[in-house]
Amino acid sequence: MNLSKLAEISEGQLFGEVTSIDSFSIDSRTIKQNDLYIALEGKNYDGAQFIPEAINKGAVGIISNNKIEQDIPNIVVASTYEFMNRVANYNRNKFSGKVIGITGTNGKTSTKQILSNLLNDGKSCHKTFGNKNNQIGVPYTLLSLKNVYDFSVIEMGTSESGEIAILNNQVKPDIAAITNVSIGHLDGLRDTESIATEKGNILNFYNDNGVAVLPKDSVFFDFWSKKTNAKEIISFGFQENSDFKVSDIQVDIINNSTNFFLRFDGKKEKFFINGASRHSPLNAALSVATAIYCGCPLSNIKERLKFIDLPERRLAISNSFSGSILIDDSYNSNPASLKNAVDSLEGVKRKKICILGDMKELGSDSQKIHQEMYEYISERVDQIFCIGDEWSTCSSNEKQDLSIFENQDDLYSHLISIIDKKTILLVKGSRSTRMDLLADRLKE
Repeated sequence: MNLSKLAEISEGQLFGEVTSIDSFSIDSRTIKQNDLYIALEGKNYDGAQFIPEAINKGAVGIISNNKIEQDIPNIVVASTYEFMNRVANYNRNKFSGKVIGITGTNGKTSTKQILSNLLNDGKSCHKTFGNKNNQIGVPYTLLSLKNVYDFSVIEMGTSESGEIAILNNQVKPDIAAITNVSIGHLDGLRDTESIATEKGNILNFYNDNGVAVLPKDSVFFDFWSKKTNAKEIISFGFQENSDFKVSDIQVDIINNSTNFFLRFDGKKEKFFINGASRHSPLNAALSVATAIYCGCPLSNIKERLKFIDLPERRLAISNSFSGSILIDDSYNSNPASLKNAVDSLEGVKRKKICILGDMKELGSDSQKIHQEMYEYISERVDQIFCIGDEWSTCSSNEKQDLSIFENQDDLYSHLISIIDKKTILLVKGSRSTRMDLLADRLKE
């Protein structure tokens, strides 16, 4: 697409020559040659400040709210955010392939990664960049949607009421999937019922051919089934009457793999997926169900599932000091994902140590939830070491003391003094706690 067309779509004013672009960027630090830089204005920053850096790195043009002084093609728009929304809507409306939308409290990014890999077999699949699933990330992802693709997999996140409806209006999915619903983002959504209602807005289809892929195990399955205008509902889960029933999960931490069975269409098939997680088979079941609906051969699905490249810091296994094993799950944390991570340690014949930062955005019940999670974890691991105000309010039980550390340096020093080849470490915390920094220090 050239700048003249972009100016027309966005109702902006083009200064300079008409130039074709390779791709878009909203981050001057990652600009590539022939990118078009969009100078977004945020609450705490102004993208226009980084225009000189973007130009030095090879930007071919600039989208800005005001005319720039540099001699480079420039589209001036009333709002750089509105520019993204207009171009995103244009691209989506022109796209003739299938769009799959994914939401849920946990597993969105992993499921997007799994499904896009399965669909990218002989056909081409566009997908969300990283975990950019909010009101900036979704339109930014749609900027790169072209009619050369057969599929697009877009994840949608929410932290407040009404956000999924806004994103769904842009994505307009042909297939909409919900991974699950559990406690999370309670600062913006007051309870799980509110979260379920919010997530359920992805099931409002814009034509009569929509397909909903839903977790049969969820207490909200019937609610979503009645809410949606989908022509077809496909279910997955552990329940007997799931269309894609998961069973016989075996997690192999040492070899970083998980195998499970799926029963569907009158047959029972064994699958292997890269990564060690008790929750991965559910994400895989959703993905397999969708891929089969989209016409992917089963033999290809089974083979590609073995080599899925999962997102960074999702139960990622590394060697640590003194022959110990580290599981880095520091991408984020909430009660459901923490339970999944701890459950994945089941059967491991090593000393299990949980290293935890606080779970954020849990609202007024945060201390109660942390206490409940401590009691759950304490029955399943050997030691628990924590950083954070929320964990420090927990009362330990007779089985196990809860060790609280003031900072990561002190915790790190303690850990390297006690771990050995019989130890397995799980590191987890909400993104703002930066437990990823500690995880990286523990990697050998």
